Amino acid sequence: MKCVYCFQPVHPKTDWRNAFLPGRPSRLCEECMNGFEVITEGCPRCCNPRYSETCPDCRHDSALLSNTSLLFYNDFAKEWMARFKYRGDYELIASMSVFLPYFVRGKAVPVPLSDVRVEERGFNQAEAITELLMKRPRPYLKRSHSEKQAKKSKQERERGANPFLPVQQVRGNLLLIDDIYTTGTTMKQAAAVLKENGADSVRGLTLFHS
Repeated sequence: MKCVYCFQPVHPKTDWRNAFLPGRPSRLCEECMNGFEVITEGCPRCCNPRYSETCPDCRHDSALLSNTSLLFYNDFAKEWMARFKYRGDYELIASMSVFLPYFVRGKAVPVPLSDVRVEERGFNQAEAITELLMKRPRPYLKRSHSEKQAKKSKQERERGANPFLPVQQVRGNLLLIDDIYTTGTTMKQAAAVLKENGADSVRGLTLFHS
């Protein structure tokens, strides 16, 4: 088997990740695996790795109870994301399987893209993560088109109108899924709409925290 990122041979190893659940092998070689930084501690509400206590962005009440981010958005992760999300290398999502939890509670709600953005990219990265988690995506939200979040400053993100709209009334505990947690504005805006439309609770899961 070859690494899905650099195409070098992968030499499978048995460790704590796959000793008891061998159905999720790594699709990365050891060098590429080591390029990612797993978040082991950080803000207890959003996993911001720069803080050991509650970070400034999480010191206010929010419809989003908490967020779990798995990896730090370092330079290697930025290169990976550029290939995956912006250059359309969809197969790279398989490389994230080794970092994902085997089980996570809640009905999965991938953060939606606008129709324009889906047409540009060809896929929704949050839906790809949801499928990798082997959870059924719940289309509870839709999104109006706006400028890309990556081009906005923190202040512009926080001041911007909520782009999310409800599709239907919802119930239960929800898991909001996206690729990158930056200021948390996107996740909090989506969570607010879900709560307003009947969700009992909303927690988040993202691959990366920048």
